Amino acid sequence: MMMQTSPCRTDENRARYGTGVFAFMCGATLTGVLIGTMCFCLSADTQASRLFLPSGGMKSLLQNDPGSVMAGSLLGSTVFLLGLAIAGLCAVGQPFAVLLIMLRGMGIGHKAAQLYSTAGKGDMLYAAGLFLPGAVISALALALAAREALSLSNIYLRLTLSGGRGYDPSGAVKLYGTKLLVVEAMLALAAGADTICCYLFSGKLI
Repeated sequence: MMMQTSPCRTDENRARYGTGVFAFMCGATLTGVLIGTMCFCLSADTQASRLFLPSGGMKSLLQNDPGSVMAGSLLGSTVFLLGLAIAGLCAVGQPFAVLLIMLRGMGIGHKAAQLYSTAGKGDMLYAAGLFLPGAVISALALALAAREALSLSNIYLRLTLSGGRGYDPSGAVKLYGTKLLVVEAMLALAAGADTICCYLFSGKLI
């Protein structure tokens, strides 16, 4: 799914540009994951053994019914998608798109560390099975949305600097909206994965 960011850019250049931006957004997400994990470890306790002690707050989360799990997962991801959609429609939305994707990564890292602290050494595989499938799908989907947001934001920036001459962005905006709908479908898939994994594995961690 590549968005044309310049009327004169070739298909090969667009593909290279899109791949590079997607890799950058994935890197920003991973950076956020590391920051979120460090924040949990430092705020909970400076001792590394804290990661292997039970967490009552996470236990209550694991006891949610499937409907609540799916709704919460989809709502949380959709909020970030809406933020990225707005950033893409702004000429100066590029840094906000990167910030949003990093914040999403921080949330993933913090939740993963909290979950692993609940699981203990013997249940790490159950914790990974519970958390990773939905988290990976949603992270990749939002990285795609962030790439498209940055691309459209660049279009608006160029139009602003050129006084709005030389290119009609209406086609790019329509394509942008279509791609975000596809991303929302991917987020729904991630929420479904969270629900199924919660049903399969949460009982092993409570």
